[in-house]
Amino acid sequence: MYVSCTIADLQEKETQEFDAWLHLQSIGNEIILDLPIKFHKHLNKIAVQGKRLNSYIITDKYVQLAYEIPNKPLKTGFNAIGIDTGINALASINTGAQFGLDIKPIVERVKRCGQGSNGQKTARRALKQRMDEVAKEVLNHFKNVDCVVVEALKNLNYKTKLRRRLSKNIRRSIGTWAYRYWLRRLQMLCEMNRVHFHEVPPQYTSQRCPSCGHTDRGNRQRTEFKCLACGRTDNADVVGSLNILWRFLTGPYGAGYKPYELGLNHS
Repeated sequence: MYVSCTIADLQEKETQEFDAWLHLQSIGNEIILDLPIKFHKHLNKIAVQGKRLNSYIITDKYVQLAYEIPNKPLKTGFNAIGIDTGINALASINTGAQFGLDIKPIVERVKRCGQGSNGQKTARRALKQRMDEVAKEVLNHFKNVDCVVVEALKNLNYKTKLRRRLSKNIRRSIGTWAYRYWLRRLQMLCEMNRVHFHEVPPQYTSQRCPSCGHTDRGNRQRTEFKCLACGRTDNADVVGSLNILWRFLTGPYGAGYKPYELGLNHS
């Protein structure tokens, strides 16, 4: 239910159990309600950045507050990073750093739970919480970054069963992975930190050699990369991040960025 200031008023009267009360009047047959409100842990940070609006969305579980946050200019410079998204490592960076190396066991936990069970709901919440943490870890680690480039991942399971391209177990892993949530969360944090966020096509990013450009499915063997042409070896996900950034810099995506300043010679 959506309500505005004409019938709703947030009264911040802190008690031992609640932080405020949402006073609702003139509902139905002159009904008046006072809903107890407990503030979310992120509210104080948002409240400092913007102004609270007098409109509310009320559901059976929570009350959603609206804030108006002024837009600030995005950062300018030449410090960009490429991020490869995966199950073995949630975020692999072109510098060689990897974050979220513990994400696969959490995905497996979700898969083991019965569909729609309370245990699965708890496991899914834990997965999203860990993704939130990893997104913060990435941006906190690269404090001077002004541009984040990722793969435009979508429909990863599309027709894979019909074409028998992936096993049932891998399809279930992809379905449980919640990669769309991860990318949305990363984009949200980029916007909050005035960092550019870009997506590039994901095709062959883990098969192309960053050193000689040779592209072959045989270059990647599970988590390892070994170029069949020049012999370069590396972590396959890190190679993917290098190619993601290379695609952004050399394609129609990133005019003005300078490749030689961004660590593309990682080995």
